[in-house]
Amino acid sequence: MNATLSTRQTRLVAMLVLVVVAVGGYLVVTKNRATTQTARTTASTTPAVTNHATTTPTPSKTHTTRPVTLHTHGLPVPVARALQKHSVVVVSVTDPQGADQNFTRSEAQAGANEMKAGYVNIDVFHQRPGTAILRKLGVVDTPEILVVKRSGAVTAQFKGFVDRDVVAQAVADAR
Repeated sequence: MNATLSTRQTRLVAMLVLVVVAVGGYLVVTKNRATTQTARTTASTTPAVTNHATTTPTPSKTHTTRPVTLHTHGLPVPVARALQKHSVVVVSVTDPQGADQNFTRSEAQAGANEMKAGYVNIDVFHQRPGTAILRKLGVVDTPEILVVKRSGAVTAQFKGFVDRDVVAQAVADAR
């Protein structure tokens, strides 16, 4: 059985849709006219008695808000948000499928927590944050640990495995 429509069948379907839309439009327009005419006739034959309620209008309150601009310094947005809260952020650029990379990620996070610094993990398979890091630093091998200051400057860059003590010392040096 052929699942595609021929040109003749497509024309027939288009004509059918056009007819349905035209009939629907006609019914909407004529129904609107009928209700308008009956409203006019009832308004002229029946006296209208209305009680006016007195209300005091409340002044409208206008709130002027400016959109907050986020200065990313060429870094991914999660890193820029972390830099708003912390003066130094540890960024772990990893591939989530590597077994050793999970260990590297946990050590970097432990070093950041020890020094009360921010921590952001960037998955290289997510296009947007990974591209921002590549533009900022060039080609990056995974795993890679970066220590970033609020100005956007990368103060330390470690390729491969780094333990928590090295990360903590790099954060202390960055401050």
